Amino acid sequence: MVKNEFLDKLEYLLSRVPEQDRKEMLYDYQEHFEIGFANGRSQAELIAELGDPHVIARDLLADYRIGRAEKDKTPTNMGRAIVATISLSFFNLVFILGPVAGLFGAYVALCAVSFGLTILPLAILGSYFFDYSYESFLVNFFVSLTSFSLGVLMSIGMIYVGKFFYNVVLRYIKFNVKVIKGDKAA
Repeated sequence: MVKNEFLDKLEYLLSRVPEQDRKEMLYDYQEHFEIGFANGRSQAELIAELGDPHVIARDLLADYRIGRAEKDKTPTNMGRAIVATISLSFFNLVFILGPVAGLFGAYVALCAVSFGLTILPLAILGSYFFDYSYESFLVNFFVSLTSFSLGVLMSIGMIYVGKFFYNVVLRYIKFNVKVIKGDKAA
């Protein structure tokens, strides 16, 4: 996708907004491209940074409708603001909650694996008392050492992954609060 396709798609998706307001919204994105080009960035980088035009349009529509409801306190505008907020919540529920829950489940499973690898040497060395032989002892010792090392390394890695996951979810929640409040999100 190139700049013109991106802006045309965004303009089409914002066709329900009055022309003057739509031009103001699109001007911000045109300006974003101009500043990016001045800084030597490519169209692909700028489009990747901005994200999907459908998501941007939905957020802009939500901002617009909430802003209209704040200015003109009519039941129609209030209803549109409520629908915009619900549509954003529905998007989060359908498209975001599932992957986040899946990633969280995978994170918990990997934490359990790292914990299991860390305590596995106790079980391996405990089995030494039931099957005593010199070869068995050496095999068990090195398997225990390897398991413990992998468990500790994986635990350290999972701590960093957990911090990253926490920060990403927190930023996304803050972004949604901005969108719902009507602050500038893009």
